[in-house]
Amino acid sequence: MVYNPKPTDLIIQKVTSEQVPVLDLFSYINGVDGEAEQLASDLRYIQENLGFYYIINHGVSNKLIEKAFEQVRLFFGLPDSEKNRIMVNENQVGFVPSKASIMKTELTKENTMPDINEGFSLMREREPNDPKVLAGVRFSGLNQWPEGVPKLKEILLKYHLEMEKLGKRLLPLYALALEKPLEYFNPFFEDAHYYNRNSMYPAVKEPGKHEALGAHTDHNFLALLPMSEEPGLMYATPSGNWLKAPKVPGAIVVNTGEFLKRWTNGRFLPTPHRVTIPRRNRYSLTFHYSPSDETEAIPLDTCVSPGNPPIYEPKTFIQHMTDYIDAVYVPQKEMMEC
Repeated sequence: MVYNPKPTDLIIQKVTSEQVPVLDLFSYINGVDGEAEQLASDLRYIQENLGFYYIINHGVSNKLIEKAFEQVRLFFGLPDSEKNRIMVNENQVGFVPSKASIMKTELTKENTMPDINEGFSLMREREPNDPKVLAGVRFSGLNQWPEGVPKLKEILLKYHLEMEKLGKRLLPLYALALEKPLEYFNPFFEDAHYYNRNSMYPAVKEPGKHEALGAHTDHNFLALLPMSEEPGLMYATPSGNWLKAPKVPGAIVVNTGEFLKRWTNGRFLPTPHRVTIPRRNRYSLTFHYSPSDETEAIPLDTCVSPGNPPIYEPKTFIQHMTDYIDAVYVPQKEMMEC
């Protein structure tokens, strides 16, 4: 495979200074020759040295994102009694009350204080007769929708559709960045596993060292996060500094997950990140994009060599997600007792 482009000077400069690089997808989406190869080169440099970047001109409607934010605000404004009717279940679907998680960085015990945020978690929308629903496959149950926000389901399902399209647009870039054919990742994402974790971070400080969301790395292939109006997101740099993620209107944050790290034998880095207590209530629409349940993260041949043997055992995505969710979230029984 001919793969000649080098990372652009601007990307190198940004990553070297530990600032968030920005990839513009406009020319790539519009089929400009050579743009995929150049973006892949930039992406590879980012992923090997930082793991955290923004995309602009990504093709997702800003109006749709605004509508999704508005619907999520309305949901979190519902009375607790109504939110509690759809309490999160074993499939990680439903309302997640505050202090229900203690986030971790690569499954370590670094954090000890529960996070101060509420969540509304959704997976891929499925029908009751879906084979995975009938088989009781974990994380593939029916979504729970509240009655008090009538347009929430319609808007968020449109949002899911557009974010999945964006994830598919990025797959060829990741394939090229890893010296693979453009279509390499496509078969693994035919029944892509996505997890939409909508959150509300209240502007309330409590005694102790609680954060809105503790330092952690994501479980997924990658995460897509539209820019919130209220700041608060921070990311860890390779040198160990914590920096504020700058606001870029219309941008979407892209963050590498631990499953991709395993798949690339540690080559593509997941960036630790956290959310500080905001000055005003802060909302997020995080969309975790991952391959199908049965996909095994067997280190790619382009990421191993005689001097760099595999450092991870093969692991399916559903097992990886199960391990992650069970490690960071309070068991449902304990949650109900709180």
